[in-house]
Amino acid sequence: MSKRFQTYFSVPIPPFKEEKLGAGSITIRFVLTGRVISKKNNNQAIAIRKVAHDWASKQEKLRPATWADVHKAINMVKGKMIGNAAYKEFLAKQKPVIVEQMQEWSSRLIEKGVIFPLSKSTMSLRLYIKDKYRRDTLNAAQTITDLLVDAGVIVDDDDLHLNPIHAGSARYYDELLHNIAFISLSFKMSKDVV
Repeated sequence: MSKRFQTYFSVPIPPFKEEKLGAGSITIRFVLTGRVISKKNNNQAIAIRKVAHDWASKQEKLRPATWADVHKAINMVKGKMIGNAAYKEFLAKQKPVIVEQMQEWSSRLIEKGVIFPLSKSTMSLRLYIKDKYRRDTLNAAQTITDLLVDAGVIVDDDDLHLNPIHAGSARYYDELLHNIAFISLSFKMSKDVV
């Protein structure tokens, strides 16, 4: 029986092509403690003024500045987004934790042929939140996937290498001392290795 397209709001939706891991799959887990800093929410905007400053300095030597010069210099200033220091500190602190846990998994599973970085896997992320503050689960998941790539656990976090990704958060106010990120990666072993 072939599956059919379903239509919602005049858009035909095909059956979703979700790959199943099935038999021969392995799940490994990683644990981080502390607040997961969002990459997106912790960017900072800075002004790049060097070009405008250099131009204005040259003009100042030639003649007094006019309003036209001031406007031209202002238009030369460009904005740039940079990562927040807290986000960079989070990555620097947590990367060795992930690498250490990856090395533990590598030594346990070496006989099964597990080699990092994983070329294809799925991820389930559970965030255990110790306080009452709101958290953005999807932004935290992006931070975690970037960390996994940076630490050499997975090849990439694009749809060909890490798919699907499931993420959820739950509050544990007055129950936990630390926020916990519990990461499960599942992947299929090749038939000739298992």
